[in-house]
Amino acid sequence: MKIAVVCGGKTNEREVSLRTGEAVYNALSKRGYEVCKIDCAERCLEKIMESKADMVFIALHGGDGENGTLQAALDMLSIPYTGSGKKASMLAMDKFLTKILLSYYNIPMPKFTLVENKNYSWNHFPAVVKPREEGSSVDVCFVYNEKELHQTVDKLLNRHDSLLIEEAISGRELTVSILRGEVLPIIEIKPHHGFYNYHNKYTVGSTQYIIPAVLPEVVEKLCENIALKIYNILNCRGMARIDMILSKGNIPYILEVNTIPGMTETSLLPKAASAKGYSFEDMAQAILQSVNERL
Repeated sequence: MKIAVVCGGKTNEREVSLRTGEAVYNALSKRGYEVCKIDCAERCLEKIMESKADMVFIALHGGDGENGTLQAALDMLSIPYTGSGKKASMLAMDKFLTKILLSYYNIPMPKFTLVENKNYSWNHFPAVVKPREEGSSVDVCFVYNEKELHQTVDKLLNRHDSLLIEEAISGRELTVSILRGEVLPIIEIKPHHGFYNYHNKYTVGSTQYIIPAVLPEVVEKLCENIALKIYNILNCRGMARIDMILSKGNIPYILEVNTIPGMTETSLLPKAASAKGYSFEDMAQAILQSVNERL
């Protein structure tokens, strides 16, 4: 079986994707698979077809690689691929649609509103402003008053078509990874400075990770059950990571869902998998094997 690991792309997460792709390529090569690595900055589908790969391992973050576009194209070409299908990918990448859907199921989330132009209303501070469809905390900003909010929205609307404003919940930042339907140990994330932004995510030593997070058993089970429920609501496959804030009242407020989590040396899914006894190679192979379960 020949595996094409697709990575890179043209999004703001290109460098992270290249690191994920390299790590996955090395892991699958060590397991004896015939593997090729494809940078999808240009001619992505053509390169995949030219490779004559039997299966695609999607290591793209953001953009067409994570929003369902590539998944839909591969479905049309009958080429199997890792991770969630086109519908789940599209929903999870669109933070607004994810929140609308999860609201229907009464999943706890911070108050939020969609911003597509300068006509919006918001009066909950502090707040978080973020692009509707981005990952790796790209352009995520905290604001503390109306003036900062308007300045931030004006700036970000020059770079993004639409934004979300969310109430900033005070509490502990947790993430729950799921691998082939198995909930992995919860991680508590504690940046040494500021919040868990792009720098703190991908700079070694910038963040403390507590694995497993020290939680009362009932709270741990609650977080795990909510994460698995979300995984199933969205119909995710293979792997996913659900980020949340645990409030002082021990309510897990959901922030977002990642269907293609990073797999770099500082990434959370590999850390959680390691705490469960998976090597990086085990994890990559498990993701690959999950494709056959879906076929």
